[in-house]
Amino acid sequence: MMESILESLHACLPAGTIEGVYGGGSSLKGWDSVIDYVPELSDVDVHILLTDPALLEQNLDRVFAFQAEYERRFAERFPDPIHYPRPQIMVINRHLANPAFLPGPPGTGRTLFGKPLDKVRPQPADFEFVRKTDRESLIQERERQWIAGLPDHLIDRPGKYLWQPVRDASWRVAPTGPRVLSVLGASFAEAWGHNRTGVHARLIAAGQTEFAEAYAGYYLEGWAFFLSGYREAEHGRAALRWATRVIELGAEVGQE
Repeated sequence: MMESILESLHACLPAGTIEGVYGGGSSLKGWDSVIDYVPELSDVDVHILLTDPALLEQNLDRVFAFQAEYERRFAERFPDPIHYPRPQIMVINRHLANPAFLPGPPGTGRTLFGKPLDKVRPQPADFEFVRKTDRESLIQERERQWIAGLPDHLIDRPGKYLWQPVRDASWRVAPTGPRVLSVLGASFAEAWGHNRTGVHARLIAAGQTEFAEAYAGYYLEGWAFFLSGYREAEHGRAALRWATRVIELGAEVGQE
């Protein structure tokens, strides 16, 4: 999928407008257990740096053309895939000025094209700033509001319609494990440099057994929901129960 996206960017954007393309996320980390990559729940992260972000951010026709192109190229590579990877594509120009837009530790990202990743997003020099940012993320009000709004949001999403809320929870659950480790004193590389299996083991070693169970439970139920073809909705409900518990327990750590 990353290769298809990269090729399509070059096919659909004017020459010289792509400054860098970067891969990241769980799709590039080693997989040691089933929680490390859940089909269609985990992201294939691709970050794009452009000379002018409006080339994609403000041009619907070009975005549709780009999307259709990487769909086509992926289908040529895998006409009958076991699963359809979920790309998470972000034009990062406007995010680079935000000090809280942190890179992963060395080895967790890949330069696919252009400027080296470490030149575009240098490693943080102040790890206390990282820890402070992680703590603030754990206790932010929008997470409590998300949990409070779930009953109204989910009441009319039975069966396969639960998939989207389960999927939407992934970007909340995934970083919460590393953030908890960071707040508990782990270094930047130790907290953010491991796959989920590694994060899970370190949470248990840090005495966060209940949190580790909830963290893994979300992904295990996500796997079960996927394997059922999204027909066994109880797995979707269980995944969301675990997701809310991850956020609640993460907030407790952040407030300590």
